Amino acid sequence: MIRQALLITTASVLLSACASDAVPTPSSFAAPAAWDVAALPAAVPATDRWWTAIGDPVLDDIVEQAGEASDVRIAEGRLFEARARLGSARAALRPEIGGQGTAERQSTDDLDQETFQALVAFSLNPDLNGAIRTRVEAERLRVEAAAARAEAARLVARSTAVQLYAAYREAEATAVAGDEAVAALEGSLSLAGTRERAGLTSGLDAASARAALASARARPIAARQAADEARLGLEALLGLNPGNLTPALTHSTAIALETPPVRALSAPAAVLARRPDLRAAELELWAAGADARAARRDFWPTLSLGAALGGQEIDPETPFTASGFLSQIAGGLTAPLFSFGRLESARDAADARRTQAELAFRQAAVDALSEVETALVALAAAEARAVTLAEAVAAAEDQARLANQRYRGGVSPFLDVLTAQRAAADARAEEAAARGQALTAYARLNAAVGLGGMPG
Repeated sequence: MIRQALLITTASVLLSACASDAVPTPSSFAAPAAWDVAALPAAVPATDRWWTAIGDPVLDDIVEQAGEASDVRIAEGRLFEARARLGSARAALRPEIGGQGTAERQSTDDLDQETFQALVAFSLNPDLNGAIRTRVEAERLRVEAAAARAEAARLVARSTAVQLYAAYREAEATAVAGDEAVAALEGSLSLAGTRERAGLTSGLDAASARAALASARARPIAARQAADEARLGLEALLGLNPGNLTPALTHSTAIALETPPVRALSAPAAVLARRPDLRAAELELWAAGADARAARRDFWPTLSLGAALGGQEIDPETPFTASGFLSQIAGGLTAPLFSFGRLESARDAADARRTQAELAFRQAAVDALSEVETALVALAAAEARAVTLAEAVAAAEDQARLANQRYRGGVSPFLDVLTAQRAAADARAEEAAARGQALTAYARLNAAVGLGGMPG
């Protein structure tokens, strides 16, 4: 029976040692060899602190605060947790030392005996099958992934801050354009009233001017509401109480909403390598692969070593027990024989997680390239619209001035004045919107190519 047990154990150990450790490696993502930027502007500034090129000190301060937003701190907390898990995994490779002390009293019919023991025990798992080292590697990769996710959170927070600031300035510029339109219509109403009192026109001109003025006054109200909503979004992002940013935003000089000059766009492979969220997804993929390898190594035999040193004192001593030095050395080789599907299920689950991580990485890469292309198209369109609308504003203002002069001279009807002033107001508002959208697209583009996530 003993020989049969030894043969079964030896055969199981040998079979488990021959178990395959191979895990299908993820195929590389095939990014396009060249970036299609036909009819699109050059992009991606060389610096990671791209927002400083906008030239607004208030924005610089807001973006610096965004680098410490709540989402960033949460991601950094997850990084600290991942480092703690790595330390715990590495500790499994080191010896474990423990102390033990016992006191015992035994009483029989003719003998009361006291025994005192003190031992120092040493235990070590040499990681014969390599499963522990593989899991340590997986945790190390997850630490790097957590660091990349913290960088990605910082990048998103900063880009969002710039976009909210652009929305605030856009709404502010729209409100200013609305105020100018209101002032022009008030002047037209005054002129129409003067001409009516002089008997040069009927009351229709003044009525038309009052109707147009009432409609124009609604535009700056809506624009200031949008500005307040953008400001509240910024304050929430920065973890500030509502109204904390009002002094800084109110007393700062409004920027012209001009996108700064940009440089040539990197190749797709460089973009994929620079984006921290993609680095995190790739690291998670390799960590899942390490977990899958470790699950296979669990089928292999394990070795455990142990030793204990100490002493005992027995009072009174007997022929069978005595005080003195104690020592013990033990070693064991263990291999799973029948796990009833436990190890197989753990292996299959690890493979499934690795497959999920590969699919997630592939989709993240596709989404990243799409985000860059979308931001490029949006930036090109917004800048082109801003240039065209700037010309439209100049033309509309000339038209309004000429219409007003002709109306004063009694050559043109008052409807021409209202039409020209309304066109000028609409052109100013649309130009402000286009410049705000261009700055928003510029912020999205920098985030899409992985810039803005470095601390400090």
